[in-house]
Amino acid sequence: MFSLRKFALATGLALLAMPPFAAVAASLTDEQKAEAMDFVMHDATFTLFHESGHLLIHELGLPVLGHEEDAADALGVIQIFKTTKDADELAATMNDVADGWYYSWQNASDDEVSEDVASYDDHSLDIQRANAIVCMMVGADPDTFNDTADQFEFDQDTRDGCADTYKQTLDSWDKELQPYLAKAPGQTISITYEAAGKYQKYADELKKRGILENLASILSSTYALPRPITMVAKQCDEANAYYAEEDHSITYCYELADDEYNLGVKSLFADDKNAGSQSGDGN
Repeated sequence: MFSLRKFALATGLALLAMPPFAAVAASLTDEQKAEAMDFVMHDATFTLFHESGHLLIHELGLPVLGHEEDAADALGVIQIFKTTKDADELAATMNDVADGWYYSWQNASDDEVSEDVASYDDHSLDIQRANAIVCMMVGADPDTFNDTADQFEFDQDTRDGCADTYKQTLDSWDKELQPYLAKAPGQTISITYEAAGKYQKYADELKKRGILENLASILSSTYALPRPITMVAKQCDEANAYYAEEDHSITYCYELADDEYNLGVKSLFADDKNAGSQSGDGN
């Protein structure tokens, strides 16, 4: 099983129990709720493309030199750039993805950071993943993501290097995948939405935006996959998403969407609400 992990996954649900966070969540405007949901769905898009990277590596028997998680991140970014036609949506998606990994790093406890730094893990640190993704973004489109590079404090030498990094990564993936490009649309990838319970708003939004359906269409029409593939959105009792090699499936857990929503609310709006409260107390 190959899963997407963030430091914040273990702590996101606990944020709800914190009174300041609960106050922020309860006072969100409709516009802020929509922004937080966009943040969640953009993360879901990247997460599913990341897991499809694992799927392609294993279903097609592709070689990976280095950490597979890093390779899946890179392929996920490439696939999003290749398949997202709306330039504004592309920019919003990728900026939210980079911010998500940065927020996850910011919100990790000292114990979580120390444990991950001190031990071996298939995944790079969240801050490393954030910077690597931003480098891919800047390398692919330096004009659109110039402000993002500024925010992540990339100097000009770094930006120039990112152009080479993106081209090398793109060329490498294109070469590896070229023999497996489909000559005709393949069989339909089955998609199942299991009961969402208290996470129904995320299931509804996933369906409304067709995120799983879009990925399934891209995979089945682009690659000659050797066997049937399934995708499922479900409750997992953990905040996670994963590709399972044994049953050729990708699973997206509704709990991950909830964690990302909490992370987005805390990171995007908590400071504004706290500042407003402090200002009000002083009058």
